[in-house]
Amino acid sequence: MKEIKSTYKFLKNRFVLFMTVMLALITWQCQKSLQENPRSLLTNKVFYKTANDALLAVNATYDHLGSGTNNSDFGGVYFNNYWAIQALASDDGMSGRPEPNAVQLAEFRYDASNLMVQDVWEDIYKTINLANLAIKYIPDIEMEEGLKNRFLGEVHFIRGIMYFDLVRMFGEVPLLLSPTEDLSILTIERSPVDEVYSQLISDLKLAVDALPVKYSGPDIGRATLGAAAGYLARVYLTRQEWEQAKSYCEQVMSLGVYRLLPDYKDVFKIANNNSDEVVFSTNFTLNNDAIWETSQFNVRALPLALNRNSNSWEIPTLNAYNIFDDLDRRKEVTFATSFTEKDGTVLTFPPHIFKYWDQEAEPGAGSGGNDFFNLRYSDILLMYAEAENEINGTPTAEAYEAVNRVRRRARFAEGDERSVLPDLSDLSQTEFREQVWLERRKEFVWEGQRWFDLVRQGRLKSSVELAKPSITVDDAKYKLFGIPQRERDINPNLSQNPGY
Repeated sequence: MKEIKSTYKFLKNRFVLFMTVMLALITWQCQKSLQENPRSLLTNKVFYKTANDALLAVNATYDHLGSGTNNSDFGGVYFNNYWAIQALASDDGMSGRPEPNAVQLAEFRYDASNLMVQDVWEDIYKTINLANLAIKYIPDIEMEEGLKNRFLGEVHFIRGIMYFDLVRMFGEVPLLLSPTEDLSILTIERSPVDEVYSQLISDLKLAVDALPVKYSGPDIGRATLGAAAGYLARVYLTRQEWEQAKSYCEQVMSLGVYRLLPDYKDVFKIANNNSDEVVFSTNFTLNNDAIWETSQFNVRALPLALNRNSNSWEIPTLNAYNIFDDLDRRKEVTFATSFTEKDGTVLTFPPHIFKYWDQEAEPGAGSGGNDFFNLRYSDILLMYAEAENEINGTPTAEAYEAVNRVRRRARFAEGDERSVLPDLSDLSQTEFREQVWLERRKEFVWEGQRWFDLVRQGRLKSSVELAKPSITVDDAKYKLFGIPQRERDINPNLSQNPGY
């Protein structure tokens, strides 16, 4: 979403969701506590009068997916902790340095006080509150109806994907559908999982009906019909409602606006953040004057040996590295075990994640302009293949073609085809399912998907214990994360998940 840049500046606060309510109430009466251009606390007293106000409110909701609070320590939902958690609490990642919260996640010793998990909870609910404000007040603005409906579709989409992340990570969660403009939130209880799913599906379906197929100019990167349909496919796949998952994949595929880039390496070039392969992404912009507008993939994942801005906080397991054939293009793009400096010095190190380092665009390897890819077209193809196989009891020609398109792309490097990853054929339903799951793991390393996939596939314990032999996973406990204890200290009506 390179073109979506809000004009606001968020308050520098790290209060939990419930404390944010109290802060908002105070700021309504004490404007001097705001920075010159506040981006997050938009209230009916100072906003929601014109079409431009509606635009800024919608942009503020997008903004909190990425750069978020403009805080010097943390960003928005997809800034770092979200994707780091999904790797660490799976068979794909380990903690490279002894940061307690990361170590707890990687070793499956985390509890309800884990700060990385708590940050994700807080950032998601702050984003939901921004969406709720827009959903409540935009309808009363006098403006062109088509644009109004599109704006509402965008914020319903964002609210829908936020609740999808919440319900998958935490199970029952508070279902907030109105902005937090009073203190009633301090006693709210968790809603049943099916009720949360019903609401987020309703939000995403509204978005499908309201959003355009594509944009042009400065609107490129905003949520589209394809993004909403693609997320619905993911929702139904998670719930094993295969017919619905297949149907929404087909809807995305039939739009004719998405394709796989010829070379896997090209996907991660900053210039291609808005390529035809990206169904939806979260914007991060390289900006030396506001470093927290940038993503932190390189800062967290690259090896210390590079002596740049890398911290090696999260590293891949050898199990994740070794599942690839050496000629699979994705392996050499995703990982590196050595690097040659300009003076010829060769640095060597254990496997680290390199897929996000666009060395031409960001030679310093610091916080860069890499977008977070929420949904790529390869995911649509693999979801379609999985659903089609489950529906028919055996892989069909269409299912084979979908997964083989992903495999074929991985055979090509700079236009040259390699003798690797032959097209799949003659597999049983079980064999095909396993192959699709394996392709998902290879395709989406460090893209915030692995823990979700392992949980929905019922393979968290077996996969993690194979990749990390010294670790024992309490499967009954770690299929969900704990409701952050700090939230429960404020609101005693929030129950806790088993084992926490």
